[in-house]
Amino acid sequence: MEKTNPKIFHIHIDAHHMPKSLEKHVRTELGFYDHHFTGHPDGYRHFEPNAHLTRKLTTYDEFETGWIALEDCIGGDFVGYFEGEFIPVDEAIPERPYNDSIPVPFEIKRRRLRGTSDEQFRQTELHLVMDKDASDPRLIKKLLDAGLYGAYLPKKDHNAVVLTMQGFRKDICPLYKTLKEYLHQAGGIMKGTLKEERAIRHKLIGIIPEQLPEIADTITYSQCLR
Repeated sequence: MEKTNPKIFHIHIDAHHMPKSLEKHVRTELGFYDHHFTGHPDGYRHFEPNAHLTRKLTTYDEFETGWIALEDCIGGDFVGYFEGEFIPVDEAIPERPYNDSIPVPFEIKRRRLRGTSDEQFRQTELHLVMDKDASDPRLIKKLLDAGLYGAYLPKKDHNAVVLTMQGFRKDICPLYKTLKEYLHQAGGIMKGTLKEERAIRHKLIGIIPEQLPEIADTITYSQCLR
C-alpha cells in the first residue's frame, strides 16, 4: 500500500503565471518541490494550475514560519494563489479486484465560489490518488461522471490520477465517508490513498474567488451500498 502522512501541514503554490526566478527561489531557499500536474482526463472540465509546488511541514510553528517567508518573497509578476492546509486524515485504500456491479452512491453538482464575504475560498477538499494505469479505468470514469474532477501527477514509480472535490465541510466530510465506504466495497484501486486537506490559510494574487476551482454545490446520495 501507499505511504500516508496524516496530521501534518501543506503549503501549496498554485500559479497561473510564475516567473522562473521565483520558482527557483522557492525551491532552493524555501524548501518547496515541483509538484506540477501533467494533464487531465479527456472530455471533463479541469482546474489544474499551470504550476503547482508543495512544501510539507510537521508542526504549526514550522507552517507559520514557512507561510510568512513565502508571502515575503512574492513579487508583482506572480498570478495565482497560495493555500495552507492541515491534513486531518490520510488513508491507504485496500487493493482488491474491481466489482463493476456496485454503482457510485452519489452524484455531485458543482459551481464556482460566489466571491461573497463567506465564499472567498473553500473550507476543505478531498483527494483520491491512485495509479492511473494500474487502477480499473471503469472506476475512474464512474467517479468522474459522478462529479469528481481529475488531473495527472507523476510519482516516483508510476503516474497518478488525482480525483478531487472541494467545498465546505458540511458537504465534503459526508462525501469523504461515503466515498471511502464505496471504495472499500467496489475495489479497483492500485496504490491508492484518500485524504482530506483542510484550508487554514489562503492568499489570492491577481485572481478573484470566482476563478478558483469549482466546489460542490449539491450532493445527492443513493442507498446502493451493501
